[in-house]
Amino acid sequence: MHGRLYNQLDLEIAIIPQTPLLIKSGQKASIDPALPDMQFVRTRRRHPNGDIDEVVYIPGSSLRGVVRAHAERLLRTLNDNYACYVEAKKFCLRQKGLKENEEAAPRLYRESCYACKLFGNTGIASRVQMSDLYPAIAPLSESRFGVAIDRITGAVAVGPFDLEVVTDARFEGRIVLRNFTIGQLGLLSAALLDIADGLIALGHAKSRGLGRVRIEFVRAQFRFAKEAHGAILGVGALAEKAVREAYNIPEEDRLSIEGFRAVRRDSVYHQADSDSDAQIREWLGKTAPHWINEVQYAG
Repeated sequence: MHGRLYNQLDLEIAIIPQTPLLIKSGQKASIDPALPDMQFVRTRRRHPNGDIDEVVYIPGSSLRGVVRAHAERLLRTLNDNYACYVEAKKFCLRQKGLKENEEAAPRLYRESCYACKLFGNTGIASRVQMSDLYPAIAPLSESRFGVAIDRITGAVAVGPFDLEVVTDARFEGRIVLRNFTIGQLGLLSAALLDIADGLIALGHAKSRGLGRVRIEFVRAQFRFAKEAHGAILGVGALAEKAVREAYNIPEEDRLSIEGFRAVRRDSVYHQADSDSDAQIREWLGKTAPHWINEVQYAG
């Protein structure tokens, strides 16, 4: 299925911390006593004037992990079998005796859990791509101090140690969802909206109050391989019958939305754009409930 482009959502987002945020660097603590024990992850970026500097950022893998974990949590709430477990890697394929390099793509897709159908596994590619998120403004950071207490003796077990947290910033990045069904778009929307509402935190020390963020939806661009007629079209409404049957995708894979309008951009694709946070939230909110019916259809 990935050999063709049936539909695509290009979503530009901004993450704004509402409480201090720490995405820990994987590097070992420096011997420099002036640096914090737990540092925010950094990368090197070139400025427009040519200068190169280190900046804090949110890796796309960090956001993706939180989004997938929450999506799996939603799926298991409905049925424990709709999402495989992290500790049983390749669960979807091993449990049914499949070998990734020997089986056709449609069967690998059908035999994978619903979460893996969206986010991928070792046998099928992900439909979701998440870029790194870089600061659009100079972040404000500070050091926080803490200790670990031995719950038996009440004495200090580890520490004191200091954490580098970002207190004010705007991180911008991009999410691309390609060849999606309405249900898959709905599951991704539900997870993103829960994070945007502050229900799910990012990064380190979430139990201490860190990591609550707000998501601003900066721009959304939908592309469809057919005329949309006021509806978001899933891959089931765009692909041929043979593809739908091979991948077990519902045929009635469309969601009509009042005011949604896709215009023709070239000889193949129709496109709908919005740079309104409120409108994009409305679109995502209308798709969010539809993963429930689809996951039951897919079994």
